[in-house]
Amino acid sequence: MNALKLVLLFAIAALLLAFVVDRWREPQQLGAVNKAVERLAEATRAQTEELRALRQELSRRPAITAPVAAGTATTTTPPAADAARDGNPKLGVNFLRPYDTSYYHPEWQGGTRRTFSTSPKGINPLIDNSAVGHDIQSLCNDSLCDNPAKAPEEWQESLATSVVISDDYKTYTFTLRPGVKWQRPVCVAKPEFAWLNKDVELTSADFKFALDLILDPAVECPQLRNYYEDIAGVETPDPRTLVVRWKTKVFTSLSATLGLSPLPRHIYGANRDGSPIPKDKLAVTFNRHWFDEFNGVCGVGAYRMEEYVQDKVARFRRNPDYWGVPGSHFDQVEWILDIKQPDPQLIAFKNGQVHAHGLSPLQYKAEVLDHHEPRFAALDPANPKAGRTGELGWERVKGLVFSYLGWNMRRPLFADKRVRQAMSLAFPKERIIRDVFMGLGLPANGSIHPDSQYCNKDLIPWAYDPALAKTLLADAGWKDSDGDGILDRKIDGKKTDFSFEIKYYANSPEWDNTLAIYKAALKELGISLAPKPYEFKELIRIYEDRDFDGVVGAWQMDFDIDFYQLWHSSQVDVQGGSNHCGLKNARIDELAVKLRNTFEVPARIAIAREIQAILHEEQPYTFFRSGEGIFTWQNIPPKGVPLEPGRWLEGVTKGLDELHPLKNRSPVFWHLRQ
Repeated sequence: MNALKLVLLFAIAALLLAFVVDRWREPQQLGAVNKAVERLAEATRAQTEELRALRQELSRRPAITAPVAAGTATTTTPPAADAARDGNPKLGVNFLRPYDTSYYHPEWQGGTRRTFSTSPKGINPLIDNSAVGHDIQSLCNDSLCDNPAKAPEEWQESLATSVVISDDYKTYTFTLRPGVKWQRPVCVAKPEFAWLNKDVELTSADFKFALDLILDPAVECPQLRNYYEDIAGVETPDPRTLVVRWKTKVFTSLSATLGLSPLPRHIYGANRDGSPIPKDKLAVTFNRHWFDEFNGVCGVGAYRMEEYVQDKVARFRRNPDYWGVPGSHFDQVEWILDIKQPDPQLIAFKNGQVHAHGLSPLQYKAEVLDHHEPRFAALDPANPKAGRTGELGWERVKGLVFSYLGWNMRRPLFADKRVRQAMSLAFPKERIIRDVFMGLGLPANGSIHPDSQYCNKDLIPWAYDPALAKTLLADAGWKDSDGDGILDRKIDGKKTDFSFEIKYYANSPEWDNTLAIYKAALKELGISLAPKPYEFKELIRIYEDRDFDGVVGAWQMDFDIDFYQLWHSSQVDVQGGSNHCGLKNARIDELAVKLRNTFEVPARIAIAREIQAILHEEQPYTFFRSGEGIFTWQNIPPKGVPLEPGRWLEGVTKGLDELHPLKNRSPVFWHLRQ
């Protein structure tokens, strides 16, 4: 009995011990269980998010059908239920057209496209303000949204698969495409840049980084900042979501926000050794960044810059990790930078060294109108497409650009608007377009394309009228007081002759002849003009430093009409600003801001036309001509001559016929004849 009690006692003790141990371990067990549950929940959330993103991405992707035969176009099928996605901005819905792959045919891919270009002043994506620098970035980088060449007024997916505008056009919420990777720049081949030799995914922070720098007054990009200065804030809730908030409803916020490109913060936010740049030193460092010393380019676009030798060559190779279909059908793009003058360029084109080119007006006369080159088809006034039948194709095309002679209003010679009006009255615009530019281009009365609905066609042109010009000069106090044949007047108590320089593009026979004609016309009025040619890079400096009396220039126009960058007085004294002639007009300032705050087209047209009327009166520019030129390409190999691989272009006429008239030289359909 005692033994039994002892056994029971030991059993009870063992149970008590097990109970105590179990209670002691309970928190640990519960902790382990909780952690396991948390891991499971996190995995479930991640998987759910991944599936959600995948479903969204699949719903946004167009269906792609392979071509059934060479020359058969692929098709893009938008989601049937998404009627709102017509590319026209609207509130509360994703209006972006689906990403378009219809132009791309894999069997056309291959070869190198060669063309002429010029060396930009720099390649920094924010600081450089040249068209050439923009072309480089367009090849190598993409933007949130894109304008298709068939309908450049509309918007389609690019790096963003969705955008929803809310808060009366003041808030833009983007969903970014997943899996987009930054290119590895060429400098990673150097051992000191091994820290860059890795995959870096594009995130919303790269767009915020770009905007933060643009808005920093210490960064030398005033030409960009004026478009973004009304931003209230930028948010990045997660790597694939970008929210841009504006202080006010501004029309230019549409293109400025939708067209925003990212900036590689893993490069521009780092020192040469890869260490992060302190925030308080970032802006100043960015202006003279080590990456720009290499003429480095890093983007997420279809092409990667492989080589750049200033004034020699630039080469771009197709990005094998590109998120979309290739931007064109060429494996490589090569820019020839060392042939700068028009005549050697034409010889090189006719020898097949480049695939597409353009004839200057004087070359058009000699090669086509006078038919010195039989490989160009002769002009047929009844058939505007006659140039397509020659071995070297040609076609007359329009450009969204205007040229001008600008007057530095800061200087006493051109401070009086009567003098600037006289300079326009003394410029024989119609004669020069007819005799020097061979009829290519329409006379321009302002900065709006004559075909635009915004153009004020009621303005009476400043037609050539030397008598009226002489009267205006006399009213402004300019007379020949000493009989030497040169007008003069007292400025700051000193007799000053009306003698000045005008600076213009070198290697341009048309401008040589234009200014020779103008010089003779001004001489008849008693004004001495000295034309001075400069290389393109130096001319950019001249614009930015306001280092001129008069200057020849040209501006690329846009489908979104805006007057702020060129004409608002806030841009007059900003280094690098675009109001380089120094116009200050309170009414234009008021209207330029009002135009940016107006979205209704009829009201915008009325505002734009009033601004044009004031500019027409002020004449800060002598507006010259809207762009029109002769586009040429390697068209058909000669009969009986063996096919020369890599020379002849297909798809050019398809683009000329199907794309927007001001975008029909886009190379999206171009490919080499195999």
